[in-house]
Amino acid sequence: MRVLYLNQAALSAKATSVVRDQHNQSRYLLVGKWGLRADVVSVYTIAGSLEAEVKQETLGLLPKFRLLYHRQLVGRVSKTFGVIREVLFVRGLNWIIMGNLNHGHFKIYHGRDLIASIDRVSASGNTVALTVDHPDHEALVICLATILDRWAKHQQRLPNPLKAWAPRTLSPGEVAPSVARQPVKKLAD
Repeated sequence: MRVLYLNQAALSAKATSVVRDQHNQSRYLLVGKWGLRADVVSVYTIAGSLEAEVKQETLGLLPKFRLLYHRQLVGRVSKTFGVIREVLFVRGLNWIIMGNLNHGHFKIYHGRDLIASIDRVSASGNTVALTVDHPDHEALVICLATILDRWAKHQQRLPNPLKAWAPRTLSPGEVAPSVARQPVKKLAD
């Protein structure tokens, strides 16, 4: 298994970023941008050959993406509504992504086999480590890491409606404040 490192700040800067290995050797270039329909993020080798692409198909709360490997469609990724928000499916590849968007830790499985893990490694959270089982999967895992990073940043911007409506819990010994009530008027018969 090889470990690749990706600068997370470069993902959102819409600039070219370099993906390096554990020996600080440049391995891949990540080029592209998000935000509009048909936007593309591409992964190139340092030699300049196109390895993989992720294309945004739809916008909205549940965007859909296509994964291409050597210009061939290999899978689709989309968010789904439901109780299990931390599980994503890569249709076509039959990969399952399990993890936490807030903490940035993910594992990608094919059946019981671990394909890759994605983890934030620096204290500031600016570096992402991709541990990949096979060199053929590296470019696809980089594409998936960009999608997960986008969803994590988008989720952080959304307000949590449950947080605003949550009841206040009282500490031990604290008395609930009284609610001012207006006198009730009697209706005339």
